[in-house]
Amino acid sequence: MRAYLTPSGQKAADDYAISKIGVSGSILMENAASGSAHCIAMWLDASAIRAERPSILILCGSGNNGGDGFAIARHLYCMNRFEVTIYHVGNIDAMSPEAKANLESAHALNIPISFIHQDALSTLSFDVDCIVDALLGTGANADIYGMPYEILKRMHELNVYEKSLCIAIDIPSGIDAENGTAHHYAFKAHGTCTMFSEKVGMQLYPAKQHCGEVEIIMLGVPEHIAQNNASVFSLEDQDIHDIIGIRHAQSHKYTYGRVLIIAGSRDMSGAPALCAMSAFRTGVGLVEIMTPVIHPSLPPEALLSLIPMDDDGGMNVDSLMTHVKDSLSKTNAIVCGPGLGIRAGQHIFQELMKLNLSITVILDADAIPNSIVNVPSNWVITPHAGEFARMTGLERSSIEEFPLRHVTHISKEMQCIVHLKSVPACTSDGTKTYLTKTGNSGMATAGSGDILSGMIGALLARGINPLEATALSAMLHGEAGDFAQSVFGEESMSASDIIASIPHVLDRSLMDSWEDEA
Repeated sequence: MRAYLTPSGQKAADDYAISKIGVSGSILMENAASGSAHCIAMWLDASAIRAERPSILILCGSGNNGGDGFAIARHLYCMNRFEVTIYHVGNIDAMSPEAKANLESAHALNIPISFIHQDALSTLSFDVDCIVDALLGTGANADIYGMPYEILKRMHELNVYEKSLCIAIDIPSGIDAENGTAHHYAFKAHGTCTMFSEKVGMQLYPAKQHCGEVEIIMLGVPEHIAQNNASVFSLEDQDIHDIIGIRHAQSHKYTYGRVLIIAGSRDMSGAPALCAMSAFRTGVGLVEIMTPVIHPSLPPEALLSLIPMDDDGGMNVDSLMTHVKDSLSKTNAIVCGPGLGIRAGQHIFQELMKLNLSITVILDADAIPNSIVNVPSNWVITPHAGEFARMTGLERSSIEEFPLRHVTHISKEMQCIVHLKSVPACTSDGTKTYLTKTGNSGMATAGSGDILSGMIGALLARGINPLEATALSAMLHGEAGDFAQSVFGEESMSASDIIASIPHVLDRSLMDSWEDEA
């Protein structure tokens, strides 16, 4: 599991390292500089730059990010294979002792340092092989002003990002480390050396587009410090089997749970088929489908209850609920919503709320509430931006701009798990949030959301807690989409291709054998 820090989380991690472990601020700065300098040298070696002694310009502010920059300049200078210069902005009197000590060390080594003021802007040269941004750091936001603004504006006007290798220290100046906003003149890094862990804002758009390749610089303190001071995470490949576990030789279909899928209508009869097949592919033992129409793609392995249809093509809810109540004692999780139609979806949601269920219910598509209401804490709601807007009354543009902020707030208000199908997708219970780092634009195709609902239902039926089941399903869904993209391409892939790819991400040996055959 990977942790992402907010600015306050970064400060808490620094404070813990200093006060509890006894690693001083000067040691943290030195470790940051040493790791970053070697990373910069590595990137330069791997670049197309062929100068015998590449020229490096380091932009330093007067905060601790600037202190990192001064120390990086010393490390690069002492490698004796780069031409290093420094542009310095800010108030020397306001520097921390650590930053000032590194400025003085750079002076003692006679590294060329120019203190930049307004009158010198027009004469600034950025004609170098590499530019290192150590102007602002995580404590700043996207609202840049003063000399940093003037420098970044001039760099933009001179189009330096096309001419030089550009590296940011901790975070590119001009982006917000918490919400991912970016100033028009924000530094555009080809690579970012970030401390402790990546920052939350670096995972969000548009800031993500300014970070380039990211290298985490460890500071000589335990990794768990970042984990303990973060509330935003993403799952990684090694988490898959840790969460799902292994299948045992002495087991049967009920060992792996039973999911009930309430889905489909006359006009959207394929939704339950996609949902059910994705649940089977994700390892559930048994699937029961309640739908008003038999689609030819319904998996023959599923149990089927054919529900009478109302005049509008949706399910007769009274008849449905009779079947649901008869099935509850055998059911481990319920998926409700795909293809139901708004009338039936909202009615069924209200009826499920009356049952006082102990099992988890996934509300998707048409069953997503039309307003913010408290639902049981183990329920999962999976809206895309439009459905999230319908549920909350928020503007869709705001949801798409600040997905993490909104999903965290709404999940806390509704007291349940909310999975927002944004880019990146966000899953939150109001306290802990997971970002989905997988997936591609080819997944923007009919039925993709139905597949995700089936996958979540499968993992919930297998007994995985709702937050992790939802986050892991989203990760696997994205990885299956990425595998499908590698085979069919983003333009041509369909929802069925994603289902067919699920086995390859659950069992990596299948992926390896596919690559060997290819």
